[in-house]
Formats: sequence, C-alpha cells, structure tokens
Amino acid sequence: MLIKTKACAIMQPTYLPWLGYFDLIANVRDFLFLDDVKFNKSSYHHQNKILGPNGDILLSIPTHAVKGRMGSMINDVGIDSTKRWQKKHLKSIQQSYKKAPFYDQIYQYVESVLLSDIEKLSDLNIEIIKLFSSMLSLRTNFHVASNLKNISKDRVRRLIDFCQIKDCNFYYSPLGSLDYLDTTENKELFNDANIVVYFQKYELIPYMQNQKQKEFVPYMSILDVLMNCGIESTKNLLTRGRHMSIFE
Repeated sequence: MLIKTKACAIMQPTYLPWLGYFDLIANVRDFLFLDDVKFNKSSYHHQNKILGPNGDILLSIPTHAVKGRMGSMINDVGIDSTKRWQKKHLKSIQQSYKKAPFYDQIYQYVESVLLSDIEKLSDLNIEIIKLFSSMLSLRTNFHVASNLKNISKDRVRRLIDFCQIKDCNFYYSPLGSLDYLDTTENKELFNDANIVVYFQKYELIPYMQNQKQKEFVPYMSILDVLMNCGIESTKNLLTRGRHMSIFE
C-alpha cells in the first residue's frame, strides 16, 4: 500500500469523474490538478456519462476557447452560459435518478454547484471534484498546476518536480501513463529523485443500478454510484476496488 503521508498524484480536472478518479485522490496527501495542458474537445475535460432509463447519456458542457479549440489550455477554456446547459444537465440527472434510493440526499449538492456562476471550465470541474471528495471524507490537499512556479512543463519532469516540492517520495499514477513513463530514461529519473511510482489498477465493483439494464454498466460518472448507493456504500466500493502495482 502507499504511504499516504508521503504520496502525491496528478490528473487533469475532468467533468463529473468516475469513481476511479477518486481512488487517486483517496490514496495521496497532495493532489495536483493539471490544468495547464491542452484542452481536448473530445475528452472528459467537459463531458461525462450518466445512466438513464434507456442507456447511458452524455452530459457535455458547451465551451468557448480563447485561443481556439486547438491552442487553448484547459484553464483558458470558458463555459458558454448562453446555451442554458445547466438546466439540461439537471433535467437529465433528475429523469435518470429521481427513483434512485439516494437521490434526495445527493441531488441538492449537485444542483448547487452546477447552478453556480463559475465561468471557467477548469474551475467548475475542480469545484465539483472537491465537493465529491468532501462528501467521501477524503482529506487530501489540492493544488492547481497553473498556480505553481518553477515547475517543468515536460510531462515527466513536472511529476518529479511536484513530488519534490511537496516532499513526497511516492507517486501514484493512473495506469494509462505507463505508455510514456515506461522507459529506461524515465525510470532512472525517478530512481535518481528517490521517488517510487505505483500504478493504479482500480477495479470497479458492480453495484445495484436503478435502471432497466440486465447487466452492470461500468465507468459512469460517480453520480451514478452516489445516487444508487449513497455516501457510505460509495466509500466502501472505493476501498474494495483498490489495487496497485509498483513501477519496476
């Protein structure tokens, strides 16, 4: 297991993330929102799925980018409030989960943050992630990359820089990062910095979904788990799905 008091993780702020995102947060002392990388229109930066009565529903925030879609960083992307997207998203959430066991407990918090007057996409995503983290009693320190000085823009060296700034000797990484971290040069960089890398292998444990589907539908937004299972059972699922491997 990771030593939480000496561990950190880094992820881009995404909209209504899945449960595995919160496993990264739960296992570290310091979590960095990587908001100063390029915005991807087809990514989870501004969209995610919930499970409706007849299948999954994609909730997508309309955006406008200061430098155009191809050149904007996530923290440069604004929310297009002229599209009345909040009411559409809330209506979809209501229709999808109004019969779910914990709808009354969860919906009020989601409604509050979605109806806020936040203008930047990254700010909204960060606020939502912090909200759910608080609901799950995750005592993690949050940081924003665009606010940090003297940190490399190289995607590997910035991981090391952040660990060193926060005096962390464990880095907890999503499994997808293995594609670029798994080189002799990068292993040497981490070894020289005395940082041990663990890779997340989060297993989403099936739970009761209040829909018509006969089979469990995985990788929905954490909203799906919270609405159907409640806060305490979601905490339990978060722990049960936890697996990791060391980077050697």
